[in-house]
Amino acid sequence: MFNNILIPISSEFYQKNVLNRAVFLAEKLQSKLTIIYIIEEKTISQAIKLIDPYRTPQELAEIKKEIINKHKQTAAEIVFDDAKQLTKNKKIEINEKIVEGEFSEAIQREIELNQYDLILMGFEKECLLKYRLLEETTIPIWIDAGYEPDTILVVCSNLAPNKKAPDIGIKLSKKLNWDLQLLYIVDTEDTVQVDEEGHRSDKKPERTLLFHGQKFIEEIRKKGINAELIKGSLEKETINAAEKIKTSLIIIGREQKKKGMLGLPVKNLKKKIAEKCNHSILFIN
Repeated sequence: MFNNILIPISSEFYQKNVLNRAVFLAEKLQSKLTIIYIIEEKTISQAIKLIDPYRTPQELAEIKKEIINKHKQTAAEIVFDDAKQLTKNKKIEINEKIVEGEFSEAIQREIELNQYDLILMGFEKECLLKYRLLEETTIPIWIDAGYEPDTILVVCSNLAPNKKAPDIGIKLSKKLNWDLQLLYIVDTEDTVQVDEEGHRSDKKPERTLLFHGQKFIEEIRKKGINAELIKGSLEKETINAAEKIKTSLIIIGREQKKKGMLGLPVKNLKKKIAEKCNHSILFIN
């Protein structure tokens, strides 16, 4: 399923819970793990700005080298050591890398060089502003919040093809032995129907969208899955449902929401959901 998992760690923040989740998934799914520690350019630049501006270029170059070496030491003595301790006496293949650059760009370079089928990263609201990755990559992204209850909530809607998200939800629930619930949201702010190819239709009546949603729910229930149909704002109803059932993971597919309240344009939907949600989210891109 997820055979090769990439775990990017920023030099600006490190949350051990993401390694705990990585090891948990590797054991359950027989996955290979790659930890990439990213020494961010911003971190280096901010440190150099605090230094005496009258230093020579040669001195600044030496100082930059020292800063990078300290981060490499942090990666080796803290992050990579934590990974070794967590995988001790476990048959998990793990690779370690250290790179320099901007967070999203460094990850993009890495996934271009190697075949990954999941990116697993820590949850840090202040840092999500730079996660252009949410919109740019086609690889599933799991943002982990370290929440423990063992329930998966799959979110479907009139704004997504609704193929990959349910399939992955079913497979994960079986592999992880977690409960599975599905929620179909008819978005009342963007009343179009997205087909299996991801194409948006013209505006449709709400009753038509509810009819399509009900048919989808009935097919899902035939598979023995608990499913519910509701209407409202995709973002709000997703977060409300996650809080209600105390889910450990929300799975969201290729949502094509373009309009919000009063018909205003919607941008960066995934980032907005992640910023407002306190639960782990798996974005299926």
